Amino acid sequence: MRHQVRPSDEELWSSIAAGDEWAFGRLFDRYSRPVYNHAFRLTGSWSTAEDVTQATFLVAWRRRRDARLVDGSALPWLLVVATNAVRSEWRSARRWLALLRR
Repeated sequence: MRHQVRPSDEELWSSIAAGDEWAFGRLFDRYSRPVYNHAFRLTGSWSTAEDVTQATFLVAWRRRRDARLVDGSALPWLLVVATNAVRSEWRSARRWLALLRR
């Protein structure tokens, strides 16, 4: 039986910054559930939490060279990105409601 060593977030992010899609998939597998749970707690909506999770990882891929790991973990940065995505959702919803009221 082989024991596989789990790469650290720092190792994964180094590969991701170089454009490694496989490493990004590993990071997604590792953190998509915590990001989704965070988004759901903020929004109270399953579908919005799914949208926010998707947006979070899209931003993570686009800004892969700018990310800052906290104590070697990508999760805090991802949670901040998710929080900002929720705020964008709220702004968009407020604008839509304002438009409907006019």
